[in-house]
Amino acid sequence: MKRYEVISTPESKMSNIEQIVKDNPETAGLQAYEYLRNTSNDQKQEYIKGNIPDVTFEYPYLTKEAIVDLKKPMLKALTSLMPGEKNFQTNSMYDAIEYRYAELFLLDMARIMNNPKNSESDIIQAEKLFKQSSEALYGTPEKDIFSSIASRTLAPNLIDKDTDNIQATSIRSELRNLVGNISTSDHIKLSPSDELISKMHILVKDKFDSLVDHIDEDDMYDTTGMVNALNEALIKIGGHELGWATVKRSNSSNLSVSAHQREVEVGVNRKEIVGKELKTKIIHEIGVHALRSINAEKAGWLSAAYGQDGYLNYEESLGTAFEDVYNNKYKDRGENYYLIAGLVYGQDNHEPRDFNETYEIVWRNHLLGKNLPEINEKDIEAAKIKAFNDCVRLFRGTTGKQKGVILLKDLAYFQGQESVWESFKNVNNEEDLELLLAGKLDISKPDHKNIAKLIIEELSK
Repeated sequence: MKRYEVISTPESKMSNIEQIVKDNPETAGLQAYEYLRNTSNDQKQEYIKGNIPDVTFEYPYLTKEAIVDLKKPMLKALTSLMPGEKNFQTNSMYDAIEYRYAELFLLDMARIMNNPKNSESDIIQAEKLFKQSSEALYGTPEKDIFSSIASRTLAPNLIDKDTDNIQATSIRSELRNLVGNISTSDHIKLSPSDELISKMHILVKDKFDSLVDHIDEDDMYDTTGMVNALNEALIKIGGHELGWATVKRSNSSNLSVSAHQREVEVGVNRKEIVGKELKTKIIHEIGVHALRSINAEKAGWLSAAYGQDGYLNYEESLGTAFEDVYNNKYKDRGENYYLIAGLVYGQDNHEPRDFNETYEIVWRNHLLGKNLPEINEKDIEAAKIKAFNDCVRLFRGTTGKQKGVILLKDLAYFQGQESVWESFKNVNNEEDLELLLAGKLDISKPDHKNIAKLIIEELSK
């Protein structure tokens, strides 16, 4: 099989559940964050300047009508699976839809708790169920891991330094007053061997150099340039022939992939990027997120094309790990989001926090972590913008005023690392690498690995 050869989906009689998903892709491909786009970015400058006391989260896509429209085909699909149609593939589809139905429930709770017209008791109950759903779907930050990260990335910024000027001393004092006590931790930080990184570097470069060879490493790419570069990469993997497209979206700074929409999004607010970095972003977004979906769809496995249940941690971590090995340098990913989640949960032996309380810690910690010889207003503004963007990601779906309630999806960047790097130990050639790219799967799970093998078998015909 050629590296990016287009293979059409097998012509075979579809089961009822597969046909429903084919007609309603979002049934098995729902991404909750797509409904949690909000108006916070419009308030960023006023908030960081202190002109408004709170961020008002409004969710224009999170409507009762949207929930109902999503629920109908999901329920239809889940109740359509006849005994005679049950097999490994249809059961896998059922599991994928069931997972999305749980995400839909989370969205419905977000809708209820963000509507001030609802009763106080309904809002409190929705808040409780949102938190439980977020933890069940995406995991809960562990105090031991938080403490390990905080000991490396937060605790050093609480200690005065001889080089501090008056402003740094003041900010450091403020940070100490905001942070509780960081516990000791036995958690060992992941540290892949140089041999493993080098081995994967060779394999990933061989696989993806041709995907990104149209990009000049030294050029700067604005959003239009990014769209064109991503689009060219999509063509190379046969995405256009399956209806994939790259789009530019207003009021967004995202660079993301939606498998069920067959869409790669570039937010118009995204900053320009140097070509060398764009190459790794394309490997992540096109080489992992899009290609895994396209491979599974070509083989007729829609559950793996849109994301098998439990795939997320491995999916996100595989993308960032491929970025790292392409650059031949390991970087611990997702620590920042994990740190923020732990602060929200009060894992520094503190009470749980809301958006404002978390933001005030995060911007100071980010600023002091840069170890600048002097701090000026421009540095402070940059740190506040970074903190605002990061905190908004974690507080999606909430009002920002609930303490200890966040969307835990971004824990995936950290949580999947160990599984991904462990699986790299068994990758020794191009065939092994292809198994990782067979679908939106977690190859560390036996049933997912079996799906991947069946997809590779189908693509090899």
